[in-house]
Amino acid sequence: MLAYFDVPITWTALLKRTMNATQKDRGSGIAAELAYYFFLALFPALLFGLALVSFFPFAAGLPERIANSLGSVAPPEVTSTIRTALTTLWQSRHGGLLTFGVLAALWTSSSAIVALIDALDRVYDVEDSRPWWRQRLTAMLLTIGVAAFIIASAVLVIAGPELARFVADRAGLGTAFEWAWRILQWPIVFTLVASAIGLLYYFAPDVDQEFVWLTPGSVLATVLWLVASVAFRVYVVNFSSYNQTYGAIGGIMVLLVWLYLSALAVIVGGELNAEIEHASAHSRAAGAPVAGRRKVIGPRAAHEFRRRQEGVAERVRDVPHTPARGVALGARMAARAGVLAGAMIAAITGRRVRD
Repeated sequence: MLAYFDVPITWTALLKRTMNATQKDRGSGIAAELAYYFFLALFPALLFGLALVSFFPFAAGLPERIANSLGSVAPPEVTSTIRTALTTLWQSRHGGLLTFGVLAALWTSSSAIVALIDALDRVYDVEDSRPWWRQRLTAMLLTIGVAAFIIASAVLVIAGPELARFVADRAGLGTAFEWAWRILQWPIVFTLVASAIGLLYYFAPDVDQEFVWLTPGSVLATVLWLVASVAFRVYVVNFSSYNQTYGAIGGIMVLLVWLYLSALAVIVGGELNAEIEHASAHSRAAGAPVAGRRKVIGPRAAHEFRRRQEGVAERVRDVPHTPARGVALGARMAARAGVLAGAMIAAITGRRVRD
């Protein structure tokens, strides 16, 4: 797989470089900053998401179903906090959900993506040349896109069994199709979440690259997020005492830690993509960045590097044999022949002297 990215090192060396780069770039500090912005943007994002899904026929009882699905991964305190927020927003909604308030919620929730844009620019070692309004517009569009992927994942988890049962009854596939769907829905959800993170890695940093649905970084970030969430849930349920320590705000503290772990997973995935880029042959041969041009990375940079190499090889082959070039070539051949003849004469003369 690394050969596709033109990386001449092993996965072990690449992961070591990723961990070192995360420490060097203050990945834990950036994750804490992102967790703060994620927390501020969480409830406006929930409001915007509820506005989108309210048009679907399965929206009845949605807050409880979302909280129950999230409970299999997130700690109970996080699930309880999100359940309360969703229920409050759902009960206070009215007919015009997509109103100015929702647009304001979209603006507020996109602040977390703006912070993520700055973080990924630092990961890729680039200076963002986009004006502030274009950054904000990119963040808002990314918020909508990521929300769409998350909603699609939630639909598969929440309404998937009902849809599978409906299709099985109509097509006469029986219960085997239902059980097959219960198994297959999780790889599909994993792919959707990884694709949502891949969208962030493509549009957030100010670089020129080709779009790839699944990158090593997005897959690693998704795996790390799942593992960290499940491990943190086990810790909170069995070993921690957040409620005894922090009292009424124990649930908020658990939510902040969970958001911190989620942000750190995204940062590490971005660092992996950046290290793949730094270790590639085309990146080492790129030289200093050109003023006024976005940094080209990934397969697109590899294609340009190969085209430049092929162009140099063609120019060398097409150089005409001019008289000066022929004289120089003849002089080099004559010099080599003279050295060879002198060596032979010296060898013969030395042998006669000895005889």
